[in-house]
Amino acid sequence: MLSMKFIPSRQLSARPGKVWEDLKREGAIVVTKDGIPFGIMVPTSDATMVEDVEELVFSRARKALRAIQSEASRKGLDRLIPEEIDAEIRKARARRRDKYPRG
Repeated sequence: MLSMKFIPSRQLSARPGKVWEDLKREGAIVVTKDGIPFGIMVPTSDATMVEDVEELVFSRARKALRAIQSEASRKGLDRLIPEEIDAEIRKARARRRDKYPRG
């Protein structure tokens, strides 16, 4: 099981120096609001900030993809054959053409 330090959000303003020390030591800290996880702090630097932000964006994308796949599976859409998929695409394109006609 992953072990991570939790701190209340009020500690950010009350003892910021300690938070920065903990962040450096722990590598990541869960910030809580009213005892409930609210955010995660991760260290970064000028040299790694772009890559760190890209990792967060990719992580969110993976999470969204898993949710979409789970919903598709729940609805049985993961068992569609290629012909059924093509028919759904044609229907969606026709609806879009009807809603946004050219010219």
